[in-house]
Order: sequence, then structure tokens, then C-alpha cells
Amino acid sequence: MKNEYWVSISISMALLTFSTGALAERCDTILAKLQQERHLTLVKQTEGKQTTEYRDGLNTTLSLSCALGLPNIMVSWDGARPDQQFYELVGRAGSLVSRRSASDIAKFSEQCRTKALNDSGEIAKVELKGLAIECLAFDRDGGGTIISVFAG
Repeated sequence: MKNEYWVSISISMALLTFSTGALAERCDTILAKLQQERHLTLVKQTEGKQTTEYRDGLNTTLSLSCALGLPNIMVSWDGARPDQQFYELVGRAGSLVSRRSASDIAKFSEQCRTKALNDSGEIAKVELKGLAIECLAFDRDGGGTIISVFAG
């Protein structure tokens, strides 16, 4: 019985170590690709690179979260209506955390925003195989859009 207990603990520790290492490696790869985005400027990064925030011009902020589970991306637009470059950025960045193509993610992000604008709570969700998108969008007070992309 004691042997089984220690074997179980050893396997659990190995899996935890492997999964944490794999997550860190995946986040490092995503961060390296985000660094190649010509308009993104690094704003801040937490210790251990759990959260990294970038800025793109006056209206766009992008955050990569590697804190829990699979990495996810959040992109926000400060203003009434995001331009096409915003959706293209959401698509490119989102494809780093999902198996879906950048064009699919951009298209479904626009659809999610439209759904959120038509929702009284100003939120919406699009879930597909390999992808989940959550949106918050509003026109009041100058408007704003927040799109989060997760691996589904």
C-alpha cells in the first residue's frame, strides 16, 4: 500500500512538472510571436510572465494570460467601432492560443461583438470546436469592445 502511494505521488509530481514546463514553453513561444507584431509595444509583464500586456496605438490593448490552464488572449478597443486592423490583430493573436485560423477568429470575433451589442447585458459568447470567444461591447459613453479568445 505504501509503495502504491509513493508511486502515485511521484507520477502526479512528474505530470505537474511536465505540464507546468509545457505551459511555460508554449507561453514563451506565443510571447516570441507577439514580439514580432510590428505595432505592439510591451507595456508591462508580471513576474514569471504570467500576464503580459501590450499596446497598439491609442485604442488597442492586448493581454496574454498564462496564469492558469491554457494561455488566453484578451484584446480591447477603446472607442465606438473597432477598425479592421483590430479584428485582424484579434485573429492573429487568437490563432496563437487556438487551433483555429486567424481569419476564422477575426470573423467570429466580429459576430460576437455584434451579438454583445444586441444583448441587454452587453456580453456574448461564441463556442466552436477548438475555440471559445467571449465579448463585451457597448456604444454608450464613447463605446468599447473587449474580446477574449480561449482554446476550446
